Amino acid sequence: MTLATKRIPVTEETLEMIKHLGHKGQTYDDLLKEMAESYRREKFLKMLKERKEEGDFVDFDEAFK
Repeated sequence: MTLATKRIPVTEETLEMIKHLGHKGQTYDDLLKEMAESYRREKFLKMLKERKEEGDFVDFDEAFK
């Protein structure tokens, strides 16, 4: 695995928030990956909800009734 060394400036407040999201022994790389995946899932679910509300989506269970 190739590591990229990047500086990401954040405020002290943001740094403290991020520190409290991780667990002991977890790297910032692992924490950021976990946060990114969580965001992607949330964004996907939001898109599905919006499509359902617009009538462009059929629930999986409803499709097989």
